[in-house]
Amino acid sequence: MSQQSPYDRLGVAEDATFEEVQAAKQRVLARSGGDIQLQDSIEAAYDEIVMERLRLRQQGKIKVPEGIRFPEKPLAAVPKFPSLSVANSPSWLGDTFERPSQSEVLTTAGVYTVLSGVAALSAGSTILPTLIAFGTGFSLYFINQKQRRFKRALLGTLLALVLGTVVAGLLVNTLHLPIGQIGLSGETFASLLIFVLLWVTSTFTK
Repeated sequence: MSQQSPYDRLGVAEDATFEEVQAAKQRVLARSGGDIQLQDSIEAAYDEIVMERLRLRQQGKIKVPEGIRFPEKPLAAVPKFPSLSVANSPSWLGDTFERPSQSEVLTTAGVYTVLSGVAALSAGSTILPTLIAFGTGFSLYFINQKQRRFKRALLGTLLALVLGTVVAGLLVNTLHLPIGQIGLSGETFASLLIFVLLWVTSTFTK
């Protein structure tokens, strides 16, 4: 049995179509009577035929029949785009931002989620400055502990505070974003936006 060609083991001619090979495989398997060794031999013969024909087609030694529904065509070359890794980024960008670990993302997200939740649930704005102060302190701590660059931590945190305040003002006062419909005041909305920016800064800045 082992000296037979894969075509002989399936009982088909070497010029049999792929559909005929498949049908022969199923036919012989149905007659195997549960013989595991015979089934393995049939599967191996089928795999040999498939691999041989794939190799011959790649070498251009056999043609694809016209009746095949999806004739094989060479794959179009996939354009290669430069990787967005830090190595291909400008030096200042690679020296400023980093890819944090999952634990770092979860830790900072947990802190600012709690602060955002307290801010959203607070009835008045008296507690908001305290919450923002806590958020600012956490941002300074998270950034500074990475490479002990307090000036960079201070700069990134201040930028997040200023940007959050300015953008919130534009959205609420200039574009008249209807935040009142979801029960938020302008101060609360600004605090939430600041917490988002502080989270981004403290997580992705090194």
